[in-house]
Amino acid sequence: MRAGSLNAASLREEQLHLSLLVSSSWRTINFHVVPVVRRKLGVPALEGAQQMPGFPEGSLRRILSQGVDLVPASTQLWRTSTDYLLTRLLGELGSLQGHRLDSLSILDRVNHESWRDGGRTDGLTFGHLKTVLLWASVLFPAPEDWAELQGAVYRLLVVLLCCLATRKLPDFLHPQRNLLQGSGLDLGAIYQRVEGFASQPEAALRIHATHLGRSPPPRIGSGLKALLQLPASDPTYWATAYFDVLLDKFQVLNIQDKDRISAMQSIFQKTRTLGGEES
Repeated sequence: MRAGSLNAASLREEQLHLSLLVSSSWRTINFHVVPVVRRKLGVPALEGAQQMPGFPEGSLRRILSQGVDLVPASTQLWRTSTDYLLTRLLGELGSLQGHRLDSLSILDRVNHESWRDGGRTDGLTFGHLKTVLLWASVLFPAPEDWAELQGAVYRLLVVLLCCLATRKLPDFLHPQRNLLQGSGLDLGAIYQRVEGFASQPEAALRIHATHLGRSPPPRIGSGLKALLQLPASDPTYWATAYFDVLLDKFQVLNIQDKDRISAMQSIFQKTRTLGGEES
């Protein structure tokens, strides 16, 4: 099957989709074409998501009011799908100034070429990375968080590293669901690859790290993994101040908001106290 062709052979194998290969500049993407029934029905689980910061005002409510799609779950049953809603949310992020989608594009390519060995090994999907960006946009709603490309990439990285360390990536629209649970992935090995990239990004990008921004390449200090695991025992750490501590560890915080800096310092002191108690 060559790029650009539509393959109906999967239907003879009782699959529920058509396969469409699309060639980009650096890889071929396999799309699954499925029938969709759009239903304008409210979903109670999505009501809380309408209050999340980091998106243009009113955009979440407008998009979520469109309801969810029904897609085939079997030859006789249908299931709900929020893929279209998530795509629309990414579009809203793309309308904002900054490097949100640029950072997603960079990590998508690094994931394919480096963390997954050119697609030869199992690993994170684009859906995982897309969810990381959505959460990062909520946790870092200020425009200054996304003004520089290097800082934008590291805002995704600290969220991703935390999710891998705790083995939990909440579904953006249904946070009680863990997108890493039952994935069959070697999360420990993936964590090591992502941490390696965070420590030396220039090796995976095949460019000098200064091309990412004006700052020198960040380096990881000791005790990072223990710090990353804190949200597993205390969900209140899933907040901007905690992730600001992680950004500070990578020397890419670069914010001027005094209240936010104060909140970050309070969390930092709390983590130091916990570290002293454990030792």
